[in-house]
Amino acid sequence: MSNIKILDCTLRDGGYVNNWHFGRKAIETMLFNFSKSNTDIVECGFLTNKPYDPDYSLYNSVEQLNELVSSDSSMNTMYVAMIAIGEREINPVLLSEADSTVLDGIRLTFHPNEIDLAFEWAEIIKSKGYKLFMQPVGTTNYTDKQFLDLLERINKLEPYAFYIVDTLGVMYEKDLIRQVFLVDNNLKPSISLGYHSHNNFQLAFSNAQALSQYNTKRNIIIDCSANGMGRGAGNLCSELFMDYLNRTFSKNYDVLPVLEIVDRYLIPISLSNPWGYNSAYFLSAANNCHPNYSSYLMAKHSLSMPAIGSILKQIPQKEKRFFNKALIEKIYQEYQSNAVDDIEILDRLRKKLDGRNVLVISPGSTVKSEKGSILKYISKKKPFVISVNFIPDYIKPNIVFVGNSVRYSELEDRLNLKKTVFTSNIKNLPKKAVCINYSELINATDDASDSSGLMVLKLLKKASVKSVALAGYDGFTKNPLSNYINKNMCGVYDPILLKEKNLAISKELKKLKEKMKIKFVTTSIYDTEKTRSDKKL
Repeated sequence: MSNIKILDCTLRDGGYVNNWHFGRKAIETMLFNFSKSNTDIVECGFLTNKPYDPDYSLYNSVEQLNELVSSDSSMNTMYVAMIAIGEREINPVLLSEADSTVLDGIRLTFHPNEIDLAFEWAEIIKSKGYKLFMQPVGTTNYTDKQFLDLLERINKLEPYAFYIVDTLGVMYEKDLIRQVFLVDNNLKPSISLGYHSHNNFQLAFSNAQALSQYNTKRNIIIDCSANGMGRGAGNLCSELFMDYLNRTFSKNYDVLPVLEIVDRYLIPISLSNPWGYNSAYFLSAANNCHPNYSSYLMAKHSLSMPAIGSILKQIPQKEKRFFNKALIEKIYQEYQSNAVDDIEILDRLRKKLDGRNVLVISPGSTVKSEKGSILKYISKKKPFVISVNFIPDYIKPNIVFVGNSVRYSELEDRLNLKKTVFTSNIKNLPKKAVCINYSELINATDDASDSSGLMVLKLLKKASVKSVALAGYDGFTKNPLSNYINKNMCGVYDPILLKEKNLAISKELKKLKEKMKIKFVTTSIYDTEKTRSDKKL
């Protein structure tokens, strides 16, 4: 079909991965390279009310884009930006006229409860001379009547394009074609049909192919991004779809400038901020809920995939489309809760620790890289050693503390039940397992509510321990492979959530330091005093 156009949204949708911090030089180069590749439409980023920083693809005036688009760019490339209602959006009243900027069009995205405001703003955008793209969030959640009612209003508005948006990445080909049929038979022929996909089911590419084969005289716009860059499971890959259109419809896209973008700018970002399909995002889509729910639960590093699936099923239908952090934390804690009588166990632990130095060893990578410091401390202090969620290969801990079901499944065959303490949230434990109440060890801070390292410290506080040394308590870095002594312990990581987790753990450690003395034997981002215990020996 000759009436297919590609819209690249890397600088806008891809920005969810790195907080839109591409760097000015990268933004300029990417805009030029997309034009050089003959991309039909290039999305430059978001129009927001935030202060402007040229290193970010976020703009608070359309004039800022004039400095970024090269005069050597193809005259055939259309440049657009997005206003997202509800995301610190800029009021279109503040926009200059279209003829004062390189920006050709504005994409306006809105939720069902924002439709009336969206149409008010749409009229303003059109009156200023911009091509208008109307993009309702999550068209899969509209009933047929709601969808047809919306199309009726769209016909009266007459925008440049109307979009089918698969926000949650749940559309199979039959679902897409059904909505395409509704649009194609009820929308004015002059209005282009757009499609924005997400790759939770790995169907973005195949669905785009199906749409490209659909028999219509209407202009079709299909969104994609370089290397599929986008939040969560990501988007349709620009380079893949360009190559497909070249081979199937004799299009003339040049894929090499896009690959240059991937190589120079996106691969380095992906090393610390990965995106793309994984099983957690599949679970989100399968349960028809926002991908951040899965990301949040995965960042706990305490749940198996079946457990995550079970929790997602408990989210009320009306809460699934929008991420509600307080709600998912509440459901998570209820799922984990399983009260036991641990008074006698605490009393025994208190007696064992009375008068002893205590060393807690967490599974950070410094357990290996700073082995000498740990052995030196043990030789000097003769501490009672508690290992957390792992068993060191060169130390025999007095107790192994197991705080979640994932770590239990990894250690099950190696544990001595007489020397292991479990938290009561772990399912299917042996009858002789020694359990401590999970609900009394969790923290008030959601982002670190059940950090096993913190739970051990709270347990020691309940056992009247006044001083504790920590090893392997490294903190989380952007490189997931460096966060644990064993790379197999690494899970799916969201860098933003890990940053929030670090902050939450720091906050809880500060509280604990008011009740007990905490010192670090190995390097830790939480060691605010920057004093290594091994230097004091």
